[in-house]
Amino acid sequence: MIETRLLSTDELLRSLVDEVTEIRVRENAALQMIAELDRRGAASELGYRNLPQVLRHVVRWDLHVATRWIDTALLLTSEITPTGSELAPVLPLTAEAVAEGALSVEHVAAVAAVM
Repeated sequence: MIETRLLSTDELLRSLVDEVTEIRVRENAALQMIAELDRRGAASELGYRNLPQVLRHVVRWDLHVATRWIDTALLLTSEITPTGSELAPVLPLTAEAVAEGALSVEHVAAVAAVM
């Protein structure tokens, strides 16, 4: 744990940015896992009606939060065929920025709404 009182304002801000970036990178890892659970059909395999129900039980998210994370995961990992032959994520630049920790789950929702 960083002793925040001993840091200069610049150091404190840099530490905050580092922490938030790390959180976002870890969120991306969770999004990738959610997408894989969806791809595998984990809900039916585990005896649930749908993936939001699984996440509500396992992660203790309410259904709205679970659905938002699933939708975000699918936006970042689902593939489309823009030229009919090559596969690409629906939002490739956004997916890259999320993986680097530059964007949060909320940012992805805003980008998707604009697109």
